[in-house]
Amino acid sequence: MWILSMVILSGCGSSVRIYSDIDDAGRFDQYSSYDFMEFTEGNQRTISGMELERIRVAFAREIENRGLKFSEKDGDVSVQITVYHREAKEGYYGYPGMYNYMERAIAVDLYDNQTRKHVWHCAAVGELEYDPQKRATGLPEVVERIFEQYPIQVAL
Repeated sequence: MWILSMVILSGCGSSVRIYSDIDDAGRFDQYSSYDFMEFTEGNQRTISGMELERIRVAFAREIENRGLKFSEKDGDVSVQITVYHREAKEGYYGYPGMYNYMERAIAVDLYDNQTRKHVWHCAAVGELEYDPQKRATGLPEVVERIFEQYPIQVAL
C-alpha cells in the first residue's frame, strides 16, 4: 500500500499542461521580426536574472526557428513572457486526501505592433521544480511544447 501511494505521489503534477488561444485575424505568415517586452516587475523581483535570461533565450530560439529575426525595438510583434506561481491541490487517485503543491506557469503573449492587437497566447502549467538546474534542463522542452501551438511551424 505504501509503495503504491508513493508511485501515485511521484506522478502527481509532473506533467505539463498546455493552454493556447489565437486571434484568427493574426498575420502570422507576414511577421518577420520580433522584440521582447520587459519581464514584469514581479518576475524581476522574484526570479533570478540568470533564470530570466535562460527563459528569454529558450523563447528566442523557438521564435527564430519559425523564421522571425530579433529586433531591439519595433519588431513586427512584441513578445511578453510571464512566469506565475500559485498553490494547487490534486486528489489522490482512489484515495481520500489531497496533494498540495506549488504550480508554475510560463506564459507567452504576442502583440501585433501594426494593429496593436493581442494575437497569440500560450501557457505551460505544471508542478514547480524547486531545483534551478533541473528547471534549466527541462526548460527547452517546455518552450518547444508551447510552440507546438504556434500557427507557423519550424522553418526549414
